Amino acid sequence: MKTILKYLFLFVFVVLLADAFGQVPGTYCNNAIAFCTGTSYNFPAGTNTPPAPATGSPGPMYGCLGTQPNPVWYYMQVGVSGNIEFYMQGTGPNDIDFACWGPFTSPTAPCLSGLTAGSPTPTHHAAGPSPDYPSANMIDCSFSASFEEWCYIPNAVIGQYYLLLITNYSNLTQNIIFSQTNVGQPNAGIANCALLPPNTSNNGPVCEGDTIKLTANSIPTAQYVWAGPNNWTSYQQNPVIPNATAANAGIYYLLFTVGSQISPESQTTVVVKPKPNVIIVSDTICIGDTATITASGANSYLWSPGGLTTSSLKLTPGVTTSYSVTGTSLGCKKTVSAVVKVNQNPVVTASNDSICINDTAKLFAYGASSYKWNNSITSDSLIVSPLINSIYSVVGTDTNNCVDSTFSSVVVYPLPVVQLTPNTTICLGKNITLTAGGGVSYLWNTSPDDTNSYIIVTPTLPTTTYAVGVKDINNCIDSASVDVNTILLPVPTISIEADTICKGSNTTIIAGGGNSYHWNTGEITPSIIASPLQTFIYDVAISTTLNGIHCSIDTSIQLYVRECNLIFIPNTFSPFGYNTIFKPVGEIVISKSYYFVIYNRWGQKMFETKDFNQGWDGRFNGDYVPDGAYVYYIIVDTGFEGAYNRVGTVTIVK
Repeated sequence: MKTILKYLFLFVFVVLLADAFGQVPGTYCNNAIAFCTGTSYNFPAGTNTPPAPATGSPGPMYGCLGTQPNPVWYYMQVGVSGNIEFYMQGTGPNDIDFACWGPFTSPTAPCLSGLTAGSPTPTHHAAGPSPDYPSANMIDCSFSASFEEWCYIPNAVIGQYYLLLITNYSNLTQNIIFSQTNVGQPNAGIANCALLPPNTSNNGPVCEGDTIKLTANSIPTAQYVWAGPNNWTSYQQNPVIPNATAANAGIYYLLFTVGSQISPESQTTVVVKPKPNVIIVSDTICIGDTATITASGANSYLWSPGGLTTSSLKLTPGVTTSYSVTGTSLGCKKTVSAVVKVNQNPVVTASNDSICINDTAKLFAYGASSYKWNNSITSDSLIVSPLINSIYSVVGTDTNNCVDSTFSSVVVYPLPVVQLTPNTTICLGKNITLTAGGGVSYLWNTSPDDTNSYIIVTPTLPTTTYAVGVKDINNCIDSASVDVNTILLPVPTISIEADTICKGSNTTIIAGGGNSYHWNTGEITPSIIASPLQTFIYDVAISTTLNGIHCSIDTSIQLYVRECNLIFIPNTFSPFGYNTIFKPVGEIVISKSYYFVIYNRWGQKMFETKDFNQGWDGRFNGDYVPDGAYVYYIIVDTGFEGAYNRVGTVTIVK
């Protein structure tokens, strides 16, 4: 049943559409516009439009209307029997006229020769039924000069049709309003609204993806048939088409039936606008940086959160955040989202260092994957040799290209001020104490064990360099050196004329090998006259002087002193016995002369000598002298004392 009805409605659609393309509705009797009770009609009145049909042509009788300029035709079918009253008004306010025919069994069959009426003298029609009508099938007519008119149809019977012609006699621009005014009064008739094209509308323009809502006015007991693009159909009064696409755009037609009455075709055009192709690109930043996300593809934008309406946003979120933007073009919207990923910055740290001046510091950076120092070195370490306290900056970049920076400091300590015994000259073989200062620990080049602040050295070379390394409390080390020059000691000589002297005599002692002398007697000459009263050791300091440095060496010599000329002369001797030589014995010091002579009793010289070591063997002229007494004489001159003289006798015993 529904399938037959569907094709029936489609057939009616085609017929009505063909008719609509040929004529403008309401301009002729045969395309009169249906109207019904409960609707107020407000339409622009025509101007400069010929009568319908032109005056004098064969056709209907227009009753009181002397002319029909600017006509518009309406018809109705009675739905409920009773009296029907219409009120008409020109909004100019300008003169309008009307004529009404009926009843008929068809809305178009009487057009045009079926419209008949008498031709009374045209009069202005006052409120109330015209006394001149009905005449033939004309029910009411007015050709008055008023902008208001009333049409009365008494005792209208259900199913009957009536035609209404309204003219804009003034030919001035205005609207014409008409409606049934006795609705709801006793014995009021009602026009059949099923004759009207249904009031159709839609919620468009809609955007792709939205829901199309088709709407028709509600007619009691009516059955609805919709038809649309791509063979779409629906039997609902207000059908819904979800998820609209471009294929759903176009004209939608509607018919409805009330009982066996088919309504005129109505249509509504659905416009489906494409949604904008909104594109948004996410961004990734490091914390504290600014991200830019830009939307494109629409005419206007609304961001969330924030409510900004620019096409792009500059953002500095502290954490990863999602942003959505609704793009609008031609009233259609599309919402897309983008994420600003926020990467944490690396935590870059760097080591500090302290060095001694002229040393090298090595700094290290940590916490990132690549580094750049302020001197453009791109390494995790930096080797520097500053001369003063310095600060270096380093920027670290992680795998997300996020950066952090920090500083590294180098403290530069001065070297210790080494205090050291100055260069000096000493005598070869002497020692000297070298003293260093200015630090907390020391190391001399003389031995790994020499770690005191001083050393005692005895250089053996003409020049010896002694170096010391001095470390201070900052572990800074400096060194200094001292040259110790040596002067050769003199090669001493000492001599004495006689190493033994008699008490009271003297001798000369001579020293050599230097250029200055100092005796233990206080004398400072190279030679001295010694006349000690007892054996004495003479000591002399022999010095060599160079550049004000005196090098000396001591030497000494012993001078013996004895009691001289303590002479013992034997009084007997035997040339053949124990004592075979006769001579003086004892302490005899001969410094000047010695004379020993022997005489016999007669004064004859038996023996003489000047050599203290020679003696008389008892012979004279090779023969032994006879026993007896002999006289001797001895003279010893020491040169310091008076000569020693002695005369005595000696007896020879055989």
